[in-house]
Amino acid sequence: MNEQHLTTARVAGSVLGVALCLVALAALASAQVAIIALGAFAIAGAGARTFTPLRRAFVVRRRAVDVGVLLVLGGSLLYLGFTTPLG
Repeated sequence: MNEQHLTTARVAGSVLGVALCLVALAALASAQVAIIALGAFAIAGAGARTFTPLRRAFVVRRRAVDVGVLLVLGGSLLYLGFTTPLG
């Protein structure tokens, strides 16, 4: 296997691991904290997509579309996490 494939697999596995940890956080601690963390994670993903060189990224759509969707998703989750009272 080439190094780029291993790096991509490592990054994908790391992202999946963080997402599963955030879901576990919601189940064990607080849904509100997990929603805020997911929003921050989406915004961090937008930042990563912005600065990742094209030769290192899995490109299906334009960068602007990916960043825009992640920013809207992250901002919406943060807004809902801070304004919606969850038990």
